[in-house]
Amino acid sequence: MPADSPQQATRPLIGTLEQGGVIDPDVLWSCTTCGACVEQCPVDIEHIDHIVDMRRYQVMTESEFPSELGVLFKNLETKGIRGARTPRIAPTGSTRSISTYRSTARTSIASMATSNLFWVGCAGAYEDRAKKTTTAVAELLAIAGVKYLVLGEGETCNGDSARRSGNEFLFQQLAAQNVETLNEMFEGVERVDRKVVVTCPHCFNTLGREYPQVGGNYTVLHHTQLLNRLIRDKKLVAPSHPSTAAALMGKTSPTTTRATWAGTTRSTSRLAS
Repeated sequence: MPADSPQQATRPLIGTLEQGGVIDPDVLWSCTTCGACVEQCPVDIEHIDHIVDMRRYQVMTESEFPSELGVLFKNLETKGIRGARTPRIAPTGSTRSISTYRSTARTSIASMATSNLFWVGCAGAYEDRAKKTTTAVAELLAIAGVKYLVLGEGETCNGDSARRSGNEFLFQQLAAQNVETLNEMFEGVERVDRKVVVTCPHCFNTLGREYPQVGGNYTVLHHTQLLNRLIRDKKLVAPSHPSTAAALMGKTSPTTTRATWAGTTRSTSRLAS
């Protein structure tokens, strides 16, 4: 079709070549919203905002989206997670798991003398590799004497994947549910002291930058930021002996080793199996 043809105005924005579409559906849904295009654009075009807006129209108005997203949306609506996963972390052997530190009742953080809440996330609770990170962080926080609570079964997906896929209604539903739960947990705690520790970058961005849009105002810390602070404050001191460090990284056979943390020698279980 010639560029100056009047028919250009009637072309659908999203459509295949046969349909005369301006943007092919495969192109629209292949974007991972990583932000690289925005970062490199010499004229600062916000590509992702336009892409998500087009996806939102396709999902919420036209009901046209890849079949895989139908499974995702159904899982988020019915289970609160993105897909079928292995069971949540449970205590195994001598290695502490995140459920060891899970609160057994819906108790506010103020009454527990702590302002820290560990947001485990979908991957940290169900994905095998991410579980190891969750367990390791829980171990280190326990060694440093950091008190915190975990929502456990009260935690659902933050809704990031729903929003990026164009299902804004589902995102708002999940976000409102999580904000209500978090605000209940943080009742009586000042906003600056409402600390949420996360291991997932998606949770870090969504809880910290997007939840304020729906009334959720928290100080969100990535676990690396918190661990770095604990190291600076000498509450965590990395073992200097090579064999000890290797054992902690799971590179030697012993499952228990003697390590020096915060000036105190104690037995610590190997963080990863």
